[in-house]
Amino acid sequence: MNSRRQFLSTVACASLSTASLSTFAQSDWPTKPVKLIVPFTAGGVTDLVTRIVAEGMRKHMPGANFVVDNRPGVGGNLGASLVANGPPDGYTLVAGTLSTYALNAGLYSNLGHDPRKDLVAVGMMATAPFCIVVHPALGVRDLKSFIALLKANPGKYNFGSAGNGTSGHVALHLLLQKIGAQAQHIPYRGTSQLMTDLLANNVQFVVASPSVIQDHLKDGKLVALAAVSPTRMSVLPQVPTVAEAGLKDYDVYSWNCLFAPAKTPAAVVQRLHAAVAATLKDPSVRSRLEQQGTFPIDGLSLADTDRYVRKEYERWVPFVKQMGLKAE
Repeated sequence: MNSRRQFLSTVACASLSTASLSTFAQSDWPTKPVKLIVPFTAGGVTDLVTRIVAEGMRKHMPGANFVVDNRPGVGGNLGASLVANGPPDGYTLVAGTLSTYALNAGLYSNLGHDPRKDLVAVGMMATAPFCIVVHPALGVRDLKSFIALLKANPGKYNFGSAGNGTSGHVALHLLLQKIGAQAQHIPYRGTSQLMTDLLANNVQFVVASPSVIQDHLKDGKLVALAAVSPTRMSVLPQVPTVAEAGLKDYDVYSWNCLFAPAKTPAAVVQRLHAAVAATLKDPSVRSRLEQQGTFPIDGLSLADTDRYVRKEYERWVPFVKQMGLKAE
């Protein structure tokens, strides 16, 4: 009997604690700055998108302060694990991507967390499409000629990426598989060195975000053959989509989504989601995101966002494993 009373007392205390946390979260949160962890170096697409959205969230949640904190390392796993294993109090979020949520789960034997169990999607910010880009010495100016060149010369040309299993690597592996061609992959430790070698023609083609290649396209140092996106990018309107260029059903692009630790109070998650949603309806924010070559996403509910990222996991983890890649 005493044991039963002790058990009921414990349950009652736990319920009161949970209720208190929920009430606190709903009424008092936030009482200090909210960190948005970017698991990559400053200046990249994820960093730029997160900073633009953070600025908008400050505007649409008066009194709240959202601070971007770059925590690069281990292909984005360092920052993602920091949040996934952190306190679920709504004060630390991570700007997740296709790589950190899905590709890395197929690439690393131990992420240090399970994205599906340890993180909750707060709000999708933008998709980040690529352009297929070549060095002008390759002598092609359109996608059909490029595909024909690769198929006629199996294994002759090199393509680069920011690392094994990154979204750029996976995107080009899928392209080569789709068109029935072969090329040599050269992985780099980040985009900076990759672009240096592309400009030097040490690798002949890559996929890259518009913000990385714009100036080089203007100078004629690189050639953009097609945009891997459903519609043309406003920042590169002269570049046709892959479908317009003759390649159907090739859709692979990264995305940026804010995640919180899985047990973050629902009231906090809902407020964060509302702030992201309001920010992405702001015309000035949308314009700034589009200038980075990204497509802002609004109108997704929390349930829609959760379904989206889980489908991406289900699509890409088996594909990365099938590629036979491993990183530790």
